[in-house]
Amino acid sequence: MLKNLADVASFMEQEWLASFVTVDAENKPHVVPVWFTYEDGKVHVQTDRNSVKVGNIERNNNVAIAVYRGEEAVIIRGKGRLIEDEKQFVKFTQQHIDKYNRLFNRARNTKGVEYIKLDEHGRDSMGIPLFDSRVRCVIEVKPDKILFW
Repeated sequence: MLKNLADVASFMEQEWLASFVTVDAENKPHVVPVWFTYEDGKVHVQTDRNSVKVGNIERNNNVAIAVYRGEEAVIIRGKGRLIEDEKQFVKFTQQHIDKYNRLFNRARNTKGVEYIKLDEHGRDSMGIPLFDSRVRCVIEVKPDKILFW
């Protein structure tokens, strides 16, 4: 069981999905499942620059994210912002790829297999150019409050 903030980073590193909540133009919650990374107390989500969640954050930056496994959970409420610095965008995108390659290797009992790999044009297996900041972006969530149990 999670007992303190020191446990949060390890928990977040092992989990695949989070529920990410933004506020839409009618002040209603918009909830979507996302892949994420966690570093220095902040959550990072890589997404399409034209996604609903990005538009919502541009209007209202109040967000929440919930990560759970069985009876354990971390819920973060805070402020979302788009990472505009290109070096930071690349760094967090690479961390995203690295995390999910580790998780795929663990789940499939393999070592060093690149499950998320890019073609010669920088696109993943679905044709998404992950490192093109004109198409993709990273949302950073800075917590105001972290709840865990």
